Amino acid sequence: MDPRPEPTAASTATDGPLTTRECLDFLRSVPVGRLLYTENALPAVRPVTFACPDGQIVIPTGDNPWFTRFEGTVLAFETGNITASTRSGWSVLAIGRARLFAGTDGLGGFDDPTRSPWSGSAGDGYLLIDIASLSGHRTTLLRPTGDHR
Repeated sequence: MDPRPEPTAASTATDGPLTTRECLDFLRSVPVGRLLYTENALPAVRPVTFACPDGQIVIPTGDNPWFTRFEGTVLAFETGNITASTRSGWSVLAIGRARLFAGTDGLGGFDDPTRSPWSGSAGDGYLLIDIASLSGHRTTLLRPTGDHR
C-alpha cells in the first residue's frame, strides 16, 4: 500500500491553480500520463506508464530504443483526471530535461519497496524527466447547452 496521501475530493472542489504539493500528490495518484515531445518539428503525444516517487517523472522503457531520442532533451509530461458526469477534475504539467537510466540503483524512491510503484531489476531501462517546472489546475469543463453526454 502506498503511504502517500491521496488527493481529496475537497482539493478538486473549485477551479484554480494547484500548489506544488497538490501537483505532486495528483501525479502520484495515477499510473498513466502523456509524454509530449516534437517529431519532425511538430507536436506529438504518447501515452506512457510512469511513476513520480521523488520529484522526477520515471518512465519504464524496457528495451525499446525509441526512447533514446530523448536523451538530454527538454520534454513535457501531462496527466490528469476528469470525472465524466461532472466534467470536473485536474490536470498537471511537468517540464524538464530527460535522461536515460539503467537499473534502479540510485533511483530515488525505488530503493524502498513500500514506495516503489513496481519491481525492477539491474537491466531495466528508464527515461527520467528531472522536473524543472511544475504546474496544475483544478478545472470544470464547459458543458454546452443540450449536451447530455
